Amino acid sequence: MTNDPSPTLSASEFDSLREISKGDAQREIPQVHWERLVGMGYALRRLGELGLTASGTRRLAAGK
Repeated sequence: MTNDPSPTLSASEFDSLREISKGDAQREIPQVHWERLVGMGYALRRLGELGLTASGTRRLAAGK
């Protein structure tokens, strides 16, 4: 088991992660944000909708 630190998110990326957690109430997330969040495994894009993964939920709970 490793203790790798979580990748650094900018304040605006973290805000986008928080916005994704709202589900249907999502405002427009900048493409560069959702691409990075998907790439890090914090979000997934399915049928044009963004959703949090378990990792994304844990990251939100851990904070910035």
